[in-house]
Amino acid sequence: MSYTRRGVLGGSVALALPGIARAQADAFPSKPLRMIVPFSPGGPIDILGRPVADRMSKILGQPVIIDNRPGANGIVGTQIVATAPPDGHTLLLTTGSFIGNIFFSPNPLPYDPMRDIAPVTLVGGGTGMLLVGRPGLPAKTMAELVALARSKPDALTIANSGIGNITHLGAEQFQEFTGAKLLQVTLHGTMPALTDMMAGNVDLNFSTVPPAFPFIREGRLRAFGYTGLRRPYVLPDVPTMKELGFPEWELIGMIGLWTTGGTPPERIARIQQAVREAVNQPDIAKLYRDGEFDPSGMPAAEFAAYLEKERAMQQGIAQRAGMQRR
Repeated sequence: MSYTRRGVLGGSVALALPGIARAQADAFPSKPLRMIVPFSPGGPIDILGRPVADRMSKILGQPVIIDNRPGANGIVGTQIVATAPPDGHTLLLTTGSFIGNIFFSPNPLPYDPMRDIAPVTLVGGGTGMLLVGRPGLPAKTMAELVALARSKPDALTIANSGIGNITHLGAEQFQEFTGAKLLQVTLHGTMPALTDMMAGNVDLNFSTVPPAFPFIREGRLRAFGYTGLRRPYVLPDVPTMKELGFPEWELIGMIGLWTTGGTPPERIARIQQAVREAVNQPDIAKLYRDGEFDPSGMPAAEFAAYLEKERAMQQGIAQRAGMQRR
């Protein structure tokens, strides 16, 4: 049997066509990516997320567009991702409040956090939280603040950004470790809380370092302590809670990236690799470290294991506070 040159080439093309079609169908990303930030513009997640999104746009060859969708401690924005097509084009950039909502939300979640949302990567971790207060408070040290709070149960107000948010977890830890009772006030984000403190409307708040730092430096806010494992780089005079006599008081913040459950693993890996490349660029890595975050970009499997530890920690806080819903 003999084959003409045209026949051989024609057969080769015919055999290749299905593979080419599959490659075109699997091309990712094939359109702009939407990165949901479920908090207000100007907050720490928004500030740290935008340069990563910009760099990812260059790496992936498609725009990565930040879309702020605040509400219900991140639940509003998370639901958008949970119900999106599972193609990797809709992302969720959020905090440990994703886990906190499982235990602290007063109502059933409108999505299954284990099925409808898939972990992609840890963007940055390792930061503690600053306990800050309005300068007019009659307390200048942590010891004086604890004594004041104990002497006036439910008189001091502390802002949080939502029940189950890390700011709320910090307030619960304050009550657990000091034995004092605070009146919690929920506001929509870090900047509204800091603004209300400076206006004298709220007494206390747990904040990440970057948004609070300039106001502390100007004397418009007072820092009492830090929940990290070390002192803040930019505020070396602020002691950790462990140094202040609370050996078990530790609260570490994180920024993570998720996508819609059911997204193909190879697409998740592509996004994760883009994040890792982005956050390890010198300028972005410096931005994160200046904000007390350690840039990461770990694989999805490692991030899933990280989240299991976070889940156990937050469940413990909820149980001890008598707040666990499920």
